[in-house]
Amino acid sequence: MYPGIILGLRQTEGKGDDDDYKIAAHPTCPGPGAHLLQVREVAMMVLMDRLTDKPNWTEKIHNPEILAKWRKEAMTSDFEQDLGVKNPTERTRLISQKAFDFCIAELKCKADFFKESGLIYTLDTYDRDSYGYDTDHHIIKSDVLVKQDLHQQLKDAFDKLMADQATSPDWHPRTNDMVWDIVHPSMYPFVYNRTHFIHDEVVGIEDAIDKWSGKGTVPTQNKTRQPRNGGNPYTLIPDNCWSDTYQWLPSNLAIQDDGTVKFTSYINNLHPNKYREVYSVIEKLIDAAMPAWNHALHGFISLKHSSAMPDGEEEENGQAERFDLPPEIFEDTDDAGIWEDFNPELYEAKKDEVDIDENDIDETIENLHWEDNIEDQDEETVAKWREEAIRHFKWKEMRDPVLPEPLDFSPVRYQTWENIRNKYKEKGLQVYVKMASIELTPEKPKFPQGGWHIEGQLNEQIVATALYYVDSENVTTSSLSFRQRCESEQESLERRVGQSLYDYYEKIYDTQLSRGNGQAVQHFGDVVTQQGRLLAFPNVYQHHVSGFELEDKTKPGHRRFIALWLVNPDIRVISTANVPPQQFDWWFEAVANGGGKGQVPLDVMQLVLDKKSGGVVAGEDAAVVDKLTAGNKVANRLPPEIMDMVRKDAELDGLMTLEEAKEHRLKLMAERSVFDTKTATQFRSFGFCEH
Repeated sequence: MYPGIILGLRQTEGKGDDDDYKIAAHPTCPGPGAHLLQVREVAMMVLMDRLTDKPNWTEKIHNPEILAKWRKEAMTSDFEQDLGVKNPTERTRLISQKAFDFCIAELKCKADFFKESGLIYTLDTYDRDSYGYDTDHHIIKSDVLVKQDLHQQLKDAFDKLMADQATSPDWHPRTNDMVWDIVHPSMYPFVYNRTHFIHDEVVGIEDAIDKWSGKGTVPTQNKTRQPRNGGNPYTLIPDNCWSDTYQWLPSNLAIQDDGTVKFTSYINNLHPNKYREVYSVIEKLIDAAMPAWNHALHGFISLKHSSAMPDGEEEENGQAERFDLPPEIFEDTDDAGIWEDFNPELYEAKKDEVDIDENDIDETIENLHWEDNIEDQDEETVAKWREEAIRHFKWKEMRDPVLPEPLDFSPVRYQTWENIRNKYKEKGLQVYVKMASIELTPEKPKFPQGGWHIEGQLNEQIVATALYYVDSENVTTSSLSFRQRCESEQESLERRVGQSLYDYYEKIYDTQLSRGNGQAVQHFGDVVTQQGRLLAFPNVYQHHVSGFELEDKTKPGHRRFIALWLVNPDIRVISTANVPPQQFDWWFEAVANGGGKGQVPLDVMQLVLDKKSGGVVAGEDAAVVDKLTAGNKVANRLPPEIMDMVRKDAELDGLMTLEEAKEHRLKLMAERSVFDTKTATQFRSFGFCEH
């Protein structure tokens, strides 16, 4: 049973907070909400990511001379600027001596895990939900999972496909002809009340076009949804998180006895007969990505206990932590130890940069001398109080907080709760495939930064992404930035924040805590997307690509990558196994080859024109017709009995012309643009009390 056909599109029965897989499409989606991180911890996460990008980092972390150099660089680097810190500290560095030591100790644990797995947990938190369990959502990078021979096969696949499409590249709309969609699921999607559907998963690969093109019927759409119910968060999700019009079509994969995957249905927009070798290469890439998906979706970080447990006893997974909660202080006094000491030289140098008005002075005097009545004081005392108030106010505006230091490091280990191959061996998987090339030229030398988004709408049920960066030439470094929504009610922290400490907590967490002011979102930094890197992450992270440009502005350049999107393995969605290929030109070419000449006879062409467009084909579809009928003469006719068979089998209502597919793509993009905008901007605000 498929959501949107038999089941309601918004079917939520059995779903709740304990789902194995989360999709952060909206603040009302159940879990996972991150805990707010101190800005020093975020800087440490970014530092560890950068250090794991260095060649031979697993060996260099044991070299004292190299570590001394790295320490100096880290403690003088402007992490505030790199992280876009809203409330930067001027003198307190985010990476302290102890913070650096903690990072190196943690990197040694990462190195041990990398040597055995080839994986690196990056920008990773020791985050836990409100019950104390690891949130099981991690960003994984690897530059070694994809071996050199597979990397070359992927490059060859791109070269082959791009060469075949060179005369008519499919430029993604609204990218100024810079993003070449080589394979993209937004073309020929499932269109409700238009696309033909077969309930049984019978459409394969080799037989997809010859046997199934045009077959099936338009199914009845089921738009029903459960009543809104506060006990089931899924019923509270806004309707626009789903689409009643479109759904991408994933491909089905079987997990074979040896653990490798095999496509059992065609990849949408990748010809199943012409490019079987490309199918095989993508299968290998999915095999390589599987361990990264395991840890991205089911990974957890726990304390590594040095002593062996007695036989038969289970070892408890101790809770790993980098930081304790900030000090529990209820009043912002000079001796609280949370701000740097008054510095007379600094104050004299910077006091004129801080504005102050009479209201600020009067309020500060009242706060400092609340037990006394200013009207009872002589002029000398009032003048002294004013000078004191000015100094106090201006120093509060320029002082740096004393950032909490990390805890003493305890060794950690990286494990998984589940193994996707084993758990879904019988059921198999569903995956969407995208292949794209960003092409820059001297006339178009810059590619702009992308917008924040998650992958797909809830129709697609995408729970994880795997990106592989195949080829980069003559372009500057690019990266992928990550952020995640937070729980708006930070209960453990909220009890510690009194009104007088807002300023301190906002600086060490780099956010606004008062209700309605600060978005409940946690930024994590970015990961470089270099050639040969595989990057996997769950669909709970919003992300965007950074801008990049040509290095040599006189020559062209490009970045080519393949995206694999994993469907929630617990939910079966409509796939290419249910939907015969909708590509009109694929069917057209198959008919031509069936005629033995590799070209379409004119009488078959007339039949198609009559059925599809009243005898008229224009625009891009006319070019397809010209190509397929090239060299045919009126005398090139098929025997009558063959034409009768063609008429019988020409079930053309299930096919789309190129122009129709592109029209649907534009409508799909417009619909998702609204969804992406709302996803990127709709956050709850922190609800800290202001008293």
